Amino acid sequence: MNIPERRPRRDYHEIKEHAERSFPFNIYPCSIPVDFEQVRVHWHEEMEIISVKKGCGTVTVDMQPYFVDAGDAIAVFPGQLHGISRRGADAFEYENIIFLPDMLKGPGSDLCNLSFLDPILSESIAGPIPFSSDSQEGKFFSSQITQLDQLCGRHPYGYQLAVKGVLFQLLYAIVRHELWNERKKPSTSRDRMKQLLGYIEEHYGEKITIQQAAGFCGYSSSHFMKYFKKYTGMAFIEYLNDHRLASAGHELLNSKSSVTSIAQNCGFDNLSYFNRLFRQKYGVSPGQYRRQGKG
Repeated sequence: MNIPERRPRRDYHEIKEHAERSFPFNIYPCSIPVDFEQVRVHWHEEMEIISVKKGCGTVTVDMQPYFVDAGDAIAVFPGQLHGISRRGADAFEYENIIFLPDMLKGPGSDLCNLSFLDPILSESIAGPIPFSSDSQEGKFFSSQITQLDQLCGRHPYGYQLAVKGVLFQLLYAIVRHELWNERKKPSTSRDRMKQLLGYIEEHYGEKITIQQAAGFCGYSSSHFMKYFKKYTGMAFIEYLNDHRLASAGHELLNSKSSVTSIAQNCGFDNLSYFNRLFRQKYGVSPGQYRRQGKG
């Protein structure tokens, strides 16, 4: 089976609704491994600020790892491929602040649009911008995040106005950072990875081999395996199986299909192999997982 060329606008990205469309902003806590083992490499159209509350972790953005500890934060721009994992055995707790930069745009050729928001929306910022807890800029950044926490904890009347004000303060800190002026066009490598992840999302229930995936990216199999591992932190088959297992877990809790049917629909022809991988990931059998989730 040859993987067909995909249209650019069909690239896969995380499309879950992070917030109401009328106010595209959300902030929520996450914990690794309590909520999930790790956040697989993905991308979305929102801007994401990751604020570390406890423990230490790694935020990988376009193949570059950034090590973060409690008190640190990192701003990830729209379109950047990124994943999150913990370092060490302790829990890694962080807060996700996600918003569409469009919500801050003014009309027409507003100076803020041209100089600051348009570069973000055009995906021309070279990399993420990290803020260390022991720097002055990091302390200011953290103080603004604290304000967001307080606003979103109380939801006072008109809090949306205050949230926008704080987001502008965060952007002010970002554009004053020394890395802000580094610009580059999105790389071909990133675009290929986006398209491949999109193909996996749409066809994970089918047979996908390393050779097919390598051909999709225009690489030899050996080069592809190194490229994929460097970009995602996971071997291709490991990533594919993890995606299939996550989809199977969702189906177990949200459908009445049999375990065998779900395994097959998610790309596993061998039921015992599926059961073994599922138990390794979730610590229970598929049947137990379903019963616990609906108990």
